[in-house]
Amino acid sequence: MTDSITENSSSRSHRRAPKTGFAAWEPWQRLLLFTGSALLALVLVGVMADLALSAGKVHPGITVAGVAIGGMNREAAAATLEKRLPAKANAPVTIVYRDKSWTVNPADLSVTFAYADLVDSAMAIGRNESFGTSALQRMAAWTGKAHLPAPVVADQSKLAALLDKVGSDVDVAPRDARISIKGTAVSVEPSADGVAANRPQLSAALLAAFTASSRRVPVQTVTASVKITDQAAQVAKGIAETMLAKPATVTLEQKSWTLAATDLAKLIAFRAVETTAAGSPETVNAEKWILEPYISSSEASKTLPAKLGTGVGRKAVDATFKTSNGKVTIVPSQDGIGPDYDLLAEDMTRVLVRDPAQDRVVVLTTRTTQPKRTTAMARDMGIVERISTYTTTYGAGNKSRVNNIHTLGDALDGKLVSPGSTFSFNGYIGERTAAKGYQEANAIVNGKLVPQLGGGICQVGTTLFNAIFLSGFPVKERHNHSFYISHYPKGRDATVSWGGPDLKFVNDTENWVMVSVSYSSSSITISLYGTDPGYDVTSKTGPFTSDKPFATETIKDPKLAAGVKVVEDGGITGRTCVVTRTVSKGGSVVRTDQFKSVYRPKIEVVRMGTKAPGKATSGTSGGN
Repeated sequence: MTDSITENSSSRSHRRAPKTGFAAWEPWQRLLLFTGSALLALVLVGVMADLALSAGKVHPGITVAGVAIGGMNREAAAATLEKRLPAKANAPVTIVYRDKSWTVNPADLSVTFAYADLVDSAMAIGRNESFGTSALQRMAAWTGKAHLPAPVVADQSKLAALLDKVGSDVDVAPRDARISIKGTAVSVEPSADGVAANRPQLSAALLAAFTASSRRVPVQTVTASVKITDQAAQVAKGIAETMLAKPATVTLEQKSWTLAATDLAKLIAFRAVETTAAGSPETVNAEKWILEPYISSSEASKTLPAKLGTGVGRKAVDATFKTSNGKVTIVPSQDGIGPDYDLLAEDMTRVLVRDPAQDRVVVLTTRTTQPKRTTAMARDMGIVERISTYTTTYGAGNKSRVNNIHTLGDALDGKLVSPGSTFSFNGYIGERTAAKGYQEANAIVNGKLVPQLGGGICQVGTTLFNAIFLSGFPVKERHNHSFYISHYPKGRDATVSWGGPDLKFVNDTENWVMVSVSYSSSSITISLYGTDPGYDVTSKTGPFTSDKPFATETIKDPKLAAGVKVVEDGGITGRTCVVTRTVSKGGSVVRTDQFKSVYRPKIEVVRMGTKAPGKATSGTSGGN
């Protein structure tokens, strides 16, 4: 028994063990593995060889805008691009949108290239951190499929201007929903989305097109969304209707005023208020907005004073200047007290938007109001002394003319000219009208004295010009009368008219200048006050030259005896005169001015009698 068991055990120990691992593979599997490994080894060897060969160089087969720079080092690649790329970009690009087009030349944008950046992009191909990605990129280069674009670089200000120009023709602004109130009826005007040129896309496409095969760039657009939707406006409409549901009462101490719905409607305004940010990158202005009705403080300050009357507070009084005998003093300003319309508007808004069943009473508060020109501000203006003064005279008998001189003098008195600014007679005074108190009086029109509204204005203009003349201030505009008037200074008269000749001077000091006017029934004095610039003014008046005789207009007068001649309006000879003004300071000449006056002849008007002897004229008793 023992031997038998031994023999069986030995027999089993000599049996073959099953195959495992690589030994179990089929022959064809082993062949495939060996082949793949060999190919991978070849690829690795090739990649390693390529890495070694292209070290510090652009990988072979890479092009930039069609310019081959493969195998070149950085310097050679940059030099090649600098030589070849400008020619590729030397042609216009056309931007198109529907039936509109814009031609853009390279010079319009001062285009150039970022050569170093282009070389960096080319060098990066095949040098990715991922080995697999690098291998794929290099294989693409080997097969001629590694092509890089070469967008130009443009002057950013010129590019922005071009995009704005295109946008002005493409963009259609969105229309927010709006609310209008007519009477007390509140209505909603619906919204409408707009369209906007996609400026980032257009910019990128335009810059790339200068070296692309197609130089046509279509404009893509995005939706320009409204801020205030119809739904938001409907909500605001409901609130506005609540505000108008019942009258409101404004109280101040023992006084009260009732504001009807029609009064409240004039005060309601609407404002867009941003609540949250929302929207998508494809839209612009897509934030969440609401429309908020409120009582406008500016409208309240315009509308309510007439409703409240004059019994609320007092107006602030500006500081003014008073002149006498060449001296100037400041009349101090006064603070005022008036309704606080800002607070009133806030309180009214809060009261009106709540349930109309609640109390609608608003307490009016007052606040101190500041003058526009305080005493301190007046002191800082530098109006401390008289710089120049001039007086002209006139006949007191012509009441209309005297009225006009006085009316204009009142309008001119106290006018202020800021440092460095230009005074304009017409600009400061405005049109002379009957509503302002001007009357008809003789004025020069087409070489004749004829009645005209505002006659006598040139008396004031001439007086002011001479005050300016003596001050040394630069004269920007001055015109002489059409004919010579002997009672004005020779060559130093000035004419002004609305819509025509003006009188202008420049305040070239660092302080304010004030025009001061005083008058009597037969004279007017105009002075300029400020801080004396220290100008020394001398002048020389030249002789009359270029005399031109006047013409005579004869009018037949049947009321005068035949042969009798009466000069109704005397003629004046035409002539020319030049006045030279020299302005000096500290012994040095600051400016020299020449004022040339060319006076035209003034027509003489003569009446010639035509009445036959012994013949009575209608309405007479038979003689003069």
